[in-house]
Amino acid sequence: MHKKLVQISLLVAHVFWFGFTHSADNLPTVTPEDVGFSSGQLNKIESHFQGRVDRGEFAGSVTLVARNGKIAHLSAVGYQDAEQKIPMETDTLFRIYSMTKPIASTALMMLYQDGHFQLTDPLSKFIPEFADLRVLRSPTGSLGRTVAMEREPTVQDILRHTAGFSHGLGRSDYDRAFVESGIFRPETSLEEMMQALATLPLMNQPGSAYRYSIGPDIALRLVEIISGMSADDYLDARIFEPLGMSETGYVVNSDNAHRLSPIHWMKEDQLVPLNLENGSPFGGVLVNDWSVNNYTVDHEFKGGSLGLVSTAADYWRFAQSMLNGGTLNGNRIIGTKTVEYMSQNHLTEEQRQTFSSALGFGLGFATIEDPAGTGYLSSEGTFYWAGAAATNFWIDPTEKIVVIAMTQHMGTPGTNRLRGELNALVYGALSD
Repeated sequence: MHKKLVQISLLVAHVFWFGFTHSADNLPTVTPEDVGFSSGQLNKIESHFQGRVDRGEFAGSVTLVARNGKIAHLSAVGYQDAEQKIPMETDTLFRIYSMTKPIASTALMMLYQDGHFQLTDPLSKFIPEFADLRVLRSPTGSLGRTVAMEREPTVQDILRHTAGFSHGLGRSDYDRAFVESGIFRPETSLEEMMQALATLPLMNQPGSAYRYSIGPDIALRLVEIISGMSADDYLDARIFEPLGMSETGYVVNSDNAHRLSPIHWMKEDQLVPLNLENGSPFGGVLVNDWSVNNYTVDHEFKGGSLGLVSTAADYWRFAQSMLNGGTLNGNRIIGTKTVEYMSQNHLTEEQRQTFSSALGFGLGFATIEDPAGTGYLSSEGTFYWAGAAATNFWIDPTEKIVVIAMTQHMGTPGTNRLRGELNALVYGALSD
């Protein structure tokens, strides 16, 4: 379908293995004062997080702060691998998990603005298996007790997490069935994932509530169907290549595997890698060894909800293009008005009851609707998301700020505080 887009793949020498060019090179850096920050205050980012490393609270991190399209702060503290005492570097590679979601959502919206579908289209228009989905009588009830859909889930639903799909991240019978279906296995393609999803009921009626889900995986499958390209080819040709994101992809080659930070967790008050030897902090798909440690082997799974590896500098390129209205260094990937539409709240008041009174959710990003209600310094209209291994980013159109924070932790006490601490440090450094 739409085979003209297939020709795009011929314009790039794309392979799954990264051809790294050290994306921290040639970055547009300035002194903090040049873009309205206090150097003394902004430098506290490094000292603050180094203190957390010294106290054994977390392994290390990379932080990037940009304003007006210029990078005012880029620092690496602590260890890329705490067990091996390998220092953190600014070009360390990170599993970004759910920070894959905004990229996948952007890919689909690029096709939307080309007129290939409407947001109100039912998913079954492209994935016929979804026409006859069932819905659990109760989200916590038996998988065998279901009812018919009141309406079909739409494209908008999967982008704002209101379709009724789950993420399978818990320990309920439903979550176990979700994982056992093979949805996130390395050998499962997006097409096979959709077939597996069609055998499971929705957790709630489409449109009735916000429920964090694998909607972006469905979005990326729609990209494949509409464009006629594989998901990774499309992302590479239409987003990564134009933005210069040479270090972002699904697989790390053997020459760069040493740059990939392991996932850390706190075991008996000691930070250790999450692997077969050390086990994991809790159950669920994200902490299975095959899920965490398969990034150096090519595989069929090319997800929209998780799966990408990136660096702080590379992800800044994506985030900065969004702040710029879809363009970076003269290369436009999406329209300004489309980005504006994606970054505004799309949840109804009823749907927000299952999300947050202070936040909204757009088409791929959470949005800050009430800064006072978030509990940390922020600006109304900021849009953002985070990853399961404690990676974070946010885009503040009011202050023209982009912040990227990369680390690799699960089940580590206190990492949920990193975002709030960084917000205070960044906004506290503003001098004009």
